[in-house]
Amino acid sequence: MYQKTASYKHQSSLANYCRTGEYTPIPGVKEKNVGRYRQLIFNVVNGSLQSAYPLTYNLLDEDEWHELAHTFFSSHHCQSPMVWEMPKELYEFVVEENYPLLKKYPFLSDLLLFEWKEVEVYMMEDIEPYPFTEKRINDAGLVLNPEIQVLSLEYPVHLKNAKEISEKDKGVYFVSLHREPETGRVLFTNMQYPHVQVIEKLAQEPVNFEELLNIFLQYAPEKQARQALRDFVYASLSSKLIIGQAIIHSSSIN
Repeated sequence: MYQKTASYKHQSSLANYCRTGEYTPIPGVKEKNVGRYRQLIFNVVNGSLQSAYPLTYNLLDEDEWHELAHTFFSSHHCQSPMVWEMPKELYEFVVEENYPLLKKYPFLSDLLLFEWKEVEVYMMEDIEPYPFTEKRINDAGLVLNPEIQVLSLEYPVHLKNAKEISEKDKGVYFVSLHREPETGRVLFTNMQYPHVQVIEKLAQEPVNFEELLNIFLQYAPEKQARQALRDFVYASLSSKLIIGQAIIHSSSIN
């Protein structure tokens, strides 16, 4: 019992040193050598953050990124045991701590969220879709790709280079991120609110074209609404945001 307690204490001391750089003597460990270990651990963390947030890394100057990465590394106690999930906690850290860079880059939280969700969608477990076919079936319900996330953002981080975004761009934006079945690539789709309503409806069950048209009719006359929905459906079928039509249902999109 004592050995386990002592071992845990020494491991905790080493972990604390790796985070903070504050060294507490550890039996069998030489302080002059342990610094290399701390640098190695930081390099792993920093590399994972850069890989997960390439747009943010490109936005910040060298000093800003270095300070952010080191502050996160030294003061945040990571919860996930999986390295690929660790970058999510950088986003949470920036938001929860109201990190100073948010004053200079008010869109930073949106940018971090968008980049993290790309990782999350790419890494999510396979989800079995509703039974579907890619063949045309009259009056069949449309089947949504289940490997999808929809975000509501205040800044167009998915549309503009982050270095070109300003307060003038602040508004309401929607974007979906989905995983392409054949390749595993994560694709994103800029959306208006009617598109989001369609996605929300299809997320519950397959719905046919005429039923979905009722959503667009709230915003435009029938001719324009029908064309707008048709354009969205065909584009979504092409990108595999919508993966086909339900085998046991029926609706024509002509």
